[in-house]
Amino acid sequence: MKSCEVNGAERKIRFMVKFEQQLNCEIDRRAVSHDICDIRVSDMANALNMDVSTLRRLCQKHYGKSPKACIDTLRIAEARKLLLVGERPSTIADKLGFYEHKTFSTLFKKYEGVSPVIFTQNDNAKAFAAYR
Repeated sequence: MKSCEVNGAERKIRFMVKFEQQLNCEIDRRAVSHDICDIRVSDMANALNMDVSTLRRLCQKHYGKSPKACIDTLRIAEARKLLLVGERPSTIADKLGFYEHKTFSTLFKKYEGVSPVIFTQNDNAKAFAAYR
């Protein structure tokens, strides 16, 4: 493998790790005040010491999606975890900073293909089938 390919791969990994760490820090910090949905691309760019256009370019290059989509993906991953431990969708919507339960359900369905309620029912059915 060429030296420049290794350096490119290393840069990609460093960026992705740094981006995900910063995003997790922002979510943890904001979870206390229930404003996770308020994480803006400009907030992330500032936290990473880069301008918004650079962050957009790097996210597109390394993740294949926008920074906003990366943020939403992480929020939905957190929602899945909470659903799996029995949290109600309305409670999750509040915890993750969605202003309306419908907004949360719509975004969840966009990423998961099913509503939070159906996701929970499907998971419970799988767990029951595995137990038998």
